[in-house]
Amino acid sequence: MAGIIAVGISSSPNAQRLMRWAKRTSESLKTGWCAIHVDDGSLPGKTDKESLEANLSMAKSMGAEILTVVGPDVAAAFVAAAREKKASMLVIGRSGLSASGLFPRRATISDKILRNARGLDVVVVSDEEGSAASSAITSFLHLFSAPWTQYALLCSVFVLVTGLCILIQPLLDRRNIALLYLAVVLLLSLVASPAPVVLLAIVSSLAYNFFFIPPKFTLSIASPEDILLFIIYFLVAAVTGFLSAGLRSRERMLLKRDRAASFLLDATNRLSELTSIEEAAVASSEIVDSNFGTTSAIYVVPWGDTPELLVGSAAGSFCEDDKALARACIEWGAPTGSFSRKHETEVGYHFVPARAGGRPVAAIGYRVPVEKTRIEEIDSLLLALGRSLALFIERARSNELSKKAALELESERLAKVLFDSVSHELKTPLTSITGSLSALRDQDLFSQPAIRAELLDGALQSAERLTHIVDDLLSIGRIESGTLKLKREPVEAAELARSAQEAIFPSLSGRELVLSLPEESTVYKVDVVLVNRLVVNLLENACKYSYPGAPIELAIVGKNDGLSLIVRDSGPGFSPERMLHPFAKFGPRASNKQGGLGLGLAICKGIAEAHGGSIEARKTEKGFEIEVFLPKCRQGDGNACLSD
Repeated sequence: MAGIIAVGISSSPNAQRLMRWAKRTSESLKTGWCAIHVDDGSLPGKTDKESLEANLSMAKSMGAEILTVVGPDVAAAFVAAAREKKASMLVIGRSGLSASGLFPRRATISDKILRNARGLDVVVVSDEEGSAASSAITSFLHLFSAPWTQYALLCSVFVLVTGLCILIQPLLDRRNIALLYLAVVLLLSLVASPAPVVLLAIVSSLAYNFFFIPPKFTLSIASPEDILLFIIYFLVAAVTGFLSAGLRSRERMLLKRDRAASFLLDATNRLSELTSIEEAAVASSEIVDSNFGTTSAIYVVPWGDTPELLVGSAAGSFCEDDKALARACIEWGAPTGSFSRKHETEVGYHFVPARAGGRPVAAIGYRVPVEKTRIEEIDSLLLALGRSLALFIERARSNELSKKAALELESERLAKVLFDSVSHELKTPLTSITGSLSALRDQDLFSQPAIRAELLDGALQSAERLTHIVDDLLSIGRIESGTLKLKREPVEAAELARSAQEAIFPSLSGRELVLSLPEESTVYKVDVVLVNRLVVNLLENACKYSYPGAPIELAIVGKNDGLSLIVRDSGPGFSPERMLHPFAKFGPRASNKQGGLGLGLAICKGIAEAHGGSIEARKTEKGFEIEVFLPKCRQGDGNACLSD
């Protein structure tokens, strides 16, 4: 949308509903919205002033731009201000529209806005509760919406009026009787369609001729004056009645279209805020219930590994016959009429398919209302709602397919990386072991113990490297499968540091390892073997990627009743790409150096999380550091507190 949404703000309580609707719609359409108040110069009462201030404050807290303009004509000032803000949608309340009735009423502010807002979209938002009078008039007019009720009404009125005219004929001349007939035709045109009104005009003109124009009780007319009167009456009754009924039909059509537009826009806004198919189905059922005063359920067909889905206010009362009818609706792709259940006398559910281009993917079922004449109207709206729901379902399923495809590609990539890494890492120690063993077969080496010892040491180191690789693969497998169990034992910080220092000594290559330990002797309960491996992995990573000869620091401190392990170095740290996922398997290397499977930091993360802790990597002014926090073991922490 090019422009923003403008909503009129007054002291009316309904203004809050308009603001919520405007905010929700602006978020859905990714555009801004503004609240416009027009000061017409009148002095509001204390209550109205407080209500207006509360509404403006609410609009500001919701992120709206507040605009106050002055003008005697509220509608003209509001539309002008909206155009100045380059708004493309105006939001007004239904309560401001003239109520439908038998007599014309003074135009309201909302009526004037509708007339003045040429080139702008105007959305009429329903009130929380309609007025009792409006509901009564609407219900009264709705009684005569069916064609047969209109013809029955016109026939009854025609008989009554004709009988009344025959009784009062001695008191009135035939011209007054013609006016009485004409008045009846005009009044009935307010509730009837054009065809019944024109038929009433024809029948009433014939009855007027038969009963009241001499010679009576015949269809002949004696005088030219009566012929002219008959023709004028017929033309006036037919044309006036047709035009009046046509205006009523167009008004009803516009109101129906307005209700449909508001219904669909509200449905689209609600669905756009959701993320799962089940949420969308539940929201669709709630929309049907609130708008049509019925109970409903949404049936979504099975897809892939996902079973069928049935949600909504009526889902609990669905029987197998109802589900079968829902499946039939989806298979046929057309509304399926309500039916009587075999063992119950109540009417069942009516189903409308939810489809968007291809095969239907769901069915919207609702209990048929008492006014069965509304089924066609409800179906037309639910077909449109079904298109929105089907588009949401198709989009969600398409996203799921895309995620599965991405996961498969990532799985293939990781498998290839693992295969390449393992092949490379295994080849070097195996070659060394094979070479050493082959050399030891030489009988001449028995007399050279120094060379034999060197070959044996090399073979043992290569075997240890192979063992380390296998341990890494087994560890990452246990971590990802959730089978890594802890064996917590009491240990002091100094003991952890000493074990790590001994294990990392060959990798230091002359570097200085700076230890920072707590001043007081504190015992921590952790899995000593796993934590020692975690610290060694971090130190080896620092030795491998920090600057040559630069010192490495290991700090062990108490933190929040737990244990914090920090490894610092003066190296460049991870690249921006690696910092997005610093502990991922087979992540991008920190430098061009080779070696390792790329599982060390992933294993560290798994060990930390198994203890219920966390791990964090960050760049500092002096270099790079990784901190691991292991919380104090508390009962109820599950695997994090497992011990012997």
